[in-house]
Parts: sequence; structure tokens; C-alpha cells
Amino acid sequence: MTAALSMVVILAIAVWFYQTAQRLSLPAVAWTIGGVVVYYGGFLFWMQVVLRSVLGESFHTHGFWLGIGMDVTAILAGAVCAALFRYWVMMKKGRKPFETSF
Repeated sequence: MTAALSMVVILAIAVWFYQTAQRLSLPAVAWTIGGVVVYYGGFLFWMQVVLRSVLGESFHTHGFWLGIGMDVTAILAGAVCAALFRYWVMMKKGRKPFETSF
């Protein structure tokens, strides 16, 4: 179930980055790959650094609901990292349409 949710989120992020890159006249495929990498970086950081240290032994021996919670929070962490990357880095690159019309 959470694997399907993660696939939907990563697909939405890839489309979002691709469309934004096209709108800003940036290389769309490169920025799409960058968005996916940032998502997985945030996902893995949350899972391996934050949750592993907070949960201790429960990280390895958890029940169903804790596992679902771990996966969902990691998906959210990855999505937040991708959104912040888009806002702070991607939106500052490229030329705005009004800059090129003069």
C-alpha cells in the first residue's frame, strides 16, 4: 500500500518539476531528475537518520501500524524536501517571461 502511495507521490513530483522547468525555460529532464533525487534524499534521511535514531530497536522490530506510520512520514518528508528545493532553488533559476520580452 505505501509503495503505491510513494509511486504516486514521486510521479506527481516528477510531473510538477517537469512542467515548472518548461515554464521557466530550464532543461526539463535534468530538473525532473533533480527533483526525484531530492525526494529520495529526504525520504532516506528521514528513514535512516531520524527514525532509526528515534525508534532504536523498534526500527527493526516494529508492528504493522508503526511500519505504515514510518513509511507515510518518510513519504511526507521527501515531498517536503522536494517542494522546498523547488521553491528555494528551481524558482530562482531561469528567466521569467517578463525579463525576456524587452
